[in-house]
Amino acid sequence: MVRYQSQAVLSRTKATGPLTLVGVTLDSTFYPKQPRDAKGRFMLTRGKVALAPLTAVEADSAVEAAPISMDEAAEVWNGRHSPHLPEVRGT
Repeated sequence: MVRYQSQAVLSRTKATGPLTLVGVTLDSTFYPKQPRDAKGRFMLTRGKVALAPLTAVEADSAVEAAPISMDEAAEVWNGRHSPHLPEVRGT
């Protein structure tokens, strides 16, 4: 078993829009929630993308760990009950 560090990847289309879950990262590799979210190289754009820590996952491979992390991320970042992140102003 390997221990994978994971983070939820949240994105918004406008600097004042809501953050939505678009995938997870496992040891710096992006795993999209939906195929449409796999747009080539993932760019961290200030004010439009946020990373939120998740519990580390133990699995035989990252492919096995990704759905486990995605389940946790979806449970925490589930829309109107998601934790609040401050809005970025002036971007």
